[in-house]
Amino acid sequence: MTLSNQLNLRLRHPDYQNFLDFNEDESKRVRNQYNCYLDQKYGMSALQGLDIFPSKISNSPILIFIHGGYWRALDKRSYSFIAEPFVKNNFTVCVINYRLIPMVNMEDVLDDIRDAISLIQREAIRYNGNPQAITLSGHSAGGHLALMAYLMDENIRSSIQAICSLSGIFDLEPIKNSFLNEELHLSNNDVKSYSPIRKDLSIVNCPTLLSVGSGETDFFIEQSKSLFNKNQSLNFLHYYEYEKLNHYQIVHKLGQENNPLTQFILENGKNK
Repeated sequence: MTLSNQLNLRLRHPDYQNFLDFNEDESKRVRNQYNCYLDQKYGMSALQGLDIFPSKISNSPILIFIHGGYWRALDKRSYSFIAEPFVKNNFTVCVINYRLIPMVNMEDVLDDIRDAISLIQREAIRYNGNPQAITLSGHSAGGHLALMAYLMDENIRSSIQAICSLSGIFDLEPIKNSFLNEELHLSNNDVKSYSPIRKDLSIVNCPTLLSVGSGETDFFIEQSKSLFNKNQSLNFLHYYEYEKLNHYQIVHKLGQENNPLTQFILENGKNK
């Protein structure tokens, strides 16, 4: 299978719309069922906003989730479903939007993530959150952004209790050499600057989980496995391959309580 075929997930999964419909339906249900503050702004652009699902208990840990879509598609409103098991366990949940490429470049996208995290830290108490007990999570491109935000911004590191990346993309070189770059316009400098595989992960000071579904394409499995293998001497880093799940299915696990991904966040994200 060519790299292009491995990256073209809608071609690989002709029933992809069923997975997207599940996201939409479950997210609508959760927004209707739980207290939430939608489209809280951290910038002037329409996409510079986040949805907040507050805990009922003050000083609760915070989970931040960043959606995927190859940095150029999708929206936070499709991922409200993730909030349910964490709000039930007294977490405040924040689901972030960010400006999409090619409207902006990768540096701007990462600036948005960091600005959103800064807003969450400033406003945490208002939403019953503890600004010093944050877990960063994301799916696919969002998994990349979660880890890169930590690596790039030393001002947030002391607040991060855990990182949970689902099907993350950690080496931008193959992305730059694929059909996706017709929209992304990644440069050689972008690959060097924004690929976690090229960074020193020893600066990470919190439990970090790299997870991927065993039913995903070799590209996605190798992205997480290669980053783990390169850094497995670092005892904070963990790798988990979720049996049978594909790229669309693995993110559904964050909307369920009894699975290793959700439990990793519940166990490691709590106030120290």
